[in-house]
Amino acid sequence: MPRNLQAEPLLPVDDIQGDILVGLLKNHEHLIFFEITNLGDFKSFLQTVEITSVRDCLDQRAAIAANKAQDIDRIIATPGLNIAFTYAGLQALGVANLPTSSDVQKFRDGMAASRADLNDPDPAHWQILRPGQPVHGVFIVTGASHAEVVDIIGLRLAPPAANGWKQVHQEVGEVRPDPVRGHEHFGFADGVSQPGIRGRVAAGVPLTPQLGADENQGARGQDLLWPGEFVFGYSGQNQDADEFSEEGGESTPPAPFMKDGAYLVFRRLAQHVPEFNASVKQAAAAIPAGSDKPTATLFGAQLVGRWKSGAPLELASTHDDHRFADGTADANNFEFGDDREGVRCPWAAHIRKAYPRDDVRGNTSPKQSEIDQAEAFTQTRRMLRRGITFGPEVSEAEALAGQSAGGAKTRGLLFKCYVTSIEDQFEFVQQSWCNNVDFSQLGSGIDPIIGQTAPAEARPFLGAAPVTEQSANKPQIANLGLFVEMQGGAYFFAPSIPAIRSF
Repeated sequence: MPRNLQAEPLLPVDDIQGDILVGLLKNHEHLIFFEITNLGDFKSFLQTVEITSVRDCLDQRAAIAANKAQDIDRIIATPGLNIAFTYAGLQALGVANLPTSSDVQKFRDGMAASRADLNDPDPAHWQILRPGQPVHGVFIVTGASHAEVVDIIGLRLAPPAANGWKQVHQEVGEVRPDPVRGHEHFGFADGVSQPGIRGRVAAGVPLTPQLGADENQGARGQDLLWPGEFVFGYSGQNQDADEFSEEGGESTPPAPFMKDGAYLVFRRLAQHVPEFNASVKQAAAAIPAGSDKPTATLFGAQLVGRWKSGAPLELASTHDDHRFADGTADANNFEFGDDREGVRCPWAAHIRKAYPRDDVRGNTSPKQSEIDQAEAFTQTRRMLRRGITFGPEVSEAEALAGQSAGGAKTRGLLFKCYVTSIEDQFEFVQQSWCNNVDFSQLGSGIDPIIGQTAPAEARPFLGAAPVTEQSANKPQIANLGLFVEMQGGAYFFAPSIPAIRSF
């Protein structure tokens, strides 16, 4: 059945910052963390600075699609600028009198205060954004090229002093080159699974079109969620519903100025690529001989839950299949219900930990009602991810040595996500799912990609048995290494464009 668009909200696409609901188009991205130095000058600057809206992003995507349709091979300029503020930044602007709630407390206290909950490293040892550093906000600057980003900085942000701000730190991200474009540094397609968002951008025009037969999906396998999960002031999901498509209550903004805005979570995640590859090879070799003994390539895919192409193990459990790769119609057209024992895709595989789909915690023989209720709960934990890779490609010397050079050669992911609850979305997924050895089933193991553990804590991983599909044949890895190092981060709020003008 076609979905009922009239039941979905009309979204103010000129008011919502573009990175939230659509994503700023980018080959390059600079994150400029700033301190407000002159409040009057900064407020004047906010009145006129050109901020990229959802409509701008949609127009850019339409221009790119038109070029492709005409087989025109030309890069289109995609200038982007968004702004988000820390709690301290909102205080400096005089707009941070927020009511007390556990989630507002998370925002106010910042990421460092959640260190114990998230198993993060000691903030005193973070590489960036350590507590005590005066950070009032971040400019998110994106473009089709480095030159375009520099142009935006010159035209829209400079001169800093005259505009009442100064840079305290900068991170530079860049999409990896072909043929690994869109892949993170371990080599796997990144951002393959994003939720669809209910809502209209104009009369009869959905933000996320329905491309298949299921009225509750955009692309095949892409569940449509109510926009209040990602932007304040709209209906969200109902975690207690009998099935996930049921509309929940409004995500009421903690303060009026927060309507049409969202929380932004940022983390700098360094990836130790040579060490990851060496460990994958050693762990695969140590698994006893048998029908289910994986190659290093297959074992790496089992850690992630997808092949490097993006094809999911649920649809290609023993060999990569590019019919299901990233960018194909069926890359997300699966659930885990056909693999309740985790013999094709391990329970602890990254994609299964971070988005368990229709898994039911502690139950491998659930009733349909339990599956539907579990999926409704899961959909209240989703995030809109907007990350980009940073750092140089692995050198031949690093690959041969099996060791990262570090320093200027550090590489990884600049992780960003937008949510309306830091506590119930980002922190819940990291703490209760990815870091939890017993999610979704007892003895699953930790998420081997982003799971965080205390320094002396073991990192077990229960593998798969895709050939025999017998649970007894799943290998138990006692202690995988830590290959993703959290090096610093912060919580921000990205207001609506009218709210920014009103500060």
